[in-house]
Amino acid sequence: MALSLNMQINLSPELRQLGARAGVGAALLALAVYLLAVMPLMEGRKLDKEIATQKARLERQQKLMPTLASLNMGAHNATLEDLLPPKAEPVPRSQAYLITETLRHMATAEGLEPLDVSLNAASMAQEPDSIQAQGVFSGQTENVRAFLLALNRMPSLSRLEKVEIRAVDGRLEMLVQLRVALGNG
Repeated sequence: MALSLNMQINLSPELRQLGARAGVGAALLALAVYLLAVMPLMEGRKLDKEIATQKARLERQQKLMPTLASLNMGAHNATLEDLLPPKAEPVPRSQAYLITETLRHMATAEGLEPLDVSLNAASMAQEPDSIQAQGVFSGQTENVRAFLLALNRMPSLSRLEKVEIRAVDGRLEMLVQLRVALGNG
């Protein structure tokens, strides 16, 4: 009784259909395992890295808090030249578009009305690690001063390039041009 390798195997249509269903079932099972196990695991690792980065950033900012508090206390008799900003905390390049919203919120929080806030993407050709932002704001003298101090405390501020203030209809209108540090990301 010898085995022959030339045996013909004939599959009935029912067996072929069962094989196709088993193949589709295995493919669906593999897809479900990927979607339910592998993807959440990869997302979890990505989130863990982001959390660690944010914690490190928060720790750096908390180390600066006593210095910033003392600057704020002494700001009543200081000029802007005396208030040098701390080393810039770069904004990730992928979030640079949020700078205009940040400036709008800062101005509104200090009682100013943002009239126009924009980014100058062409400025990155001169300094690739920063971007120029400018804005026009309207408000009272105390609000303008408070906003300038808030800008100085902005962690991503690289430098304040220009400040122009003029009186318009009983209010002050201020043009601010600044550079914001950009990081990778």
